[in-house]
Amino acid sequence: MDYRRLKRKLKSSVPYMTYFFIGINVLIFFIEAIIGDSESGDTIMKFGALYVPKVKEGQWYRMFTAFFIHFGYEHLAGNMLALFAIGPYIEGFFGHLRFTVIYIISGLSGSAFVYFMEQRSGDYSLTAGASGAIFGLFGVLIIFAFIREMRDTFPLPRVIVGLILMFVPSFTEEGISLNGHIGGFVGGTVVGFILYNLMNAANSRKRNNNLY
Repeated sequence: MDYRRLKRKLKSSVPYMTYFFIGINVLIFFIEAIIGDSESGDTIMKFGALYVPKVKEGQWYRMFTAFFIHFGYEHLAGNMLALFAIGPYIEGFFGHLRFTVIYIISGLSGSAFVYFMEQRSGDYSLTAGASGAIFGLFGVLIIFAFIREMRDTFPLPRVIVGLILMFVPSFTEEGISLNGHIGGFVGGTVVGFILYNLMNAANSRKRNNNLY
């Protein structure tokens, strides 16, 4: 991928889907706050928080809706600031559709890992928030650190330090879903790696076709 063309693309591309996801999360949160207490378990259950016993009863939609719901203003603000900070770079690099795929699969991977681990332990809790999806985007930054066109902006030491700082609260604070973060991180990294290699393969075919 040509570095100068990539820089122009990142500057000129409007991250519509990043703004869309921020808007949806904020809108749902304010509806939560209007209808009930956004920090109430009853309220977030009504809005589709992940609760494994309910999923086992057939409410599979909670695997998806959970990463659009937040506990309180601080939870929402932290996640949306992170999405605003890194989303435009990833969307600019991969394009709107691939970015959407990474975000959604990261969120679903976080939910799936929560389901798997809680199913094994039998210790169930309410889980909600976009952090699984956002950890998936951070996984993509590790891929960026090894891409020539992106590693100046995202050097590996900086990415690793940022990732450690993101994970620390998962181990030190109660009420934070470590399983959701791990699942989202792994899902986003894997999908990002696959999509990057598919993009490379498509670009190689284009270059080869231009030679004829």
